[in-house]
Amino acid sequence: MIQTLQDRPKQEVRILRPYKGQQERFLSSSADITIGGGAAGGGKSHLLLMNPLRHVHRRGFECATFRRQSTQITAGGGLWDMSVDMYTPFNARSKETPRHTWTFPSGAKLTFDHLQYEKSVKAWDGSQLALIQFDELQHFTETQFFYMLSRNRTTCGIRPYMSASCNPDPDSFLVNLLAYWIDDEGFPIAERCGKLRYFVRRDGEILWFNNPEEVKESYPADYEKGILQPKSLTFIKFMLDDNEALRDDPDYNASLDALFDYERKRLKLGNWFARPSAGELFKTTYWKMLEQAPKADYYKRLVRYWDRASTMPSDSNTDPDYTVGCLVGLTKDDRVVILDVRRGRYEPHDVEELIKATARQDGPEVELWQEQDPGSAGKLEKEYYTKQLMGYNLHWNNKRKSKLTYWRPLASQLKSGNVYLVRGAWNRSFIDELGGCTDGTQNGHDDQADAASGGFMTFFKLLYNEGTGEVMQNLRYGE
Repeated sequence: MIQTLQDRPKQEVRILRPYKGQQERFLSSSADITIGGGAAGGGKSHLLLMNPLRHVHRRGFECATFRRQSTQITAGGGLWDMSVDMYTPFNARSKETPRHTWTFPSGAKLTFDHLQYEKSVKAWDGSQLALIQFDELQHFTETQFFYMLSRNRTTCGIRPYMSASCNPDPDSFLVNLLAYWIDDEGFPIAERCGKLRYFVRRDGEILWFNNPEEVKESYPADYEKGILQPKSLTFIKFMLDDNEALRDDPDYNASLDALFDYERKRLKLGNWFARPSAGELFKTTYWKMLEQAPKADYYKRLVRYWDRASTMPSDSNTDPDYTVGCLVGLTKDDRVVILDVRRGRYEPHDVEELIKATARQDGPEVELWQEQDPGSAGKLEKEYYTKQLMGYNLHWNNKRKSKLTYWRPLASQLKSGNVYLVRGAWNRSFIDELGGCTDGTQNGHDDQADAASGGFMTFFKLLYNEGTGEVMQNLRYGE
């Protein structure tokens, strides 16, 4: 039987295209480096997945798209899940080890990987990547970004280029890199959006120019020798209105409006300088009091988290940090209870004795957590404490880097009404100190905030390691 065109079953036709406006502008950029950033919900990650599809017909084309951590690639609804939906119709084959990779019929490869550590970039030595992409570039370091630029080369027939998405972060290296496109109040400058600028690095410093001719005029000898070859960079502002799929979604808009004020300014208004103010994270009125602590069998977990210091007041340091041990419990109905705080300034030996004495009083059902400093000194200290606390349920956590990132999950639960304090003499000092915390740059101490937030964060680690596969109903933590 001969099947005519009219007899053939109709197949669904899917069209992949950017929305008109900033999304089209991003994909049509001629810059060597194009960075799209601003508010959340602008469709930036979707654009990064669409970007390499223009070149997958080329044999030898390779693209690598990076997130800072591997779990951010494979999380539900993340880059990998989105890529399955987008790339499968192109008859691409996928594999998930050693890296998550798509291979297209032409031989073109699109790879997803993480750069969790500074040294992770070394795994790409010798690579030739026609397109390098960073999703959430604000989470990467300047060293990682510029090192990967050296891997941006190809012989597949296109000009190598880099693309990145980002959200505002006042502590990111991007604040300086994108200074030309950001005004004095932290908002993107509309008329400079998409404008190309050129840079070279000389003696470790980035020098900016309006066009390549200015580089040649400033450094003619080095330019002719190829020592100074400028790279072009541009910034494209993205706002929620640029994503037709989300801009009229009342639930998404309501979620952005429910953020802390500084987060709303960053993620809805695209402000690069917004920081929390004192009293915004841990408002005094948010705390709920319990007259007595629930019994031990009412908890899923009990954790004593220590933020250690070992300096006494002196003429040269009249107000040193405190050693703080915070006892935090997660109840069976997924509430967070802060039961007790031990706080003081001690010599190193006395800190050790305090931790041991407190562990004896807490009992074996309480998990003991400490932070490990980086480097060899931290390893030696870990070995020493592990021996001294033999028999106790001791765990170690890497030293935190961003205080605000560490504090925010507990602050979110406090704002939601899920955190309780057991009444005690330590309450006033605790509430006052956390009430003054902003992002770690504030005056005053934040040791109790570190210890309480550290205890809370261990619940996520413990539940994940036990393979529960889901976060408790009342505990929500996102970037």
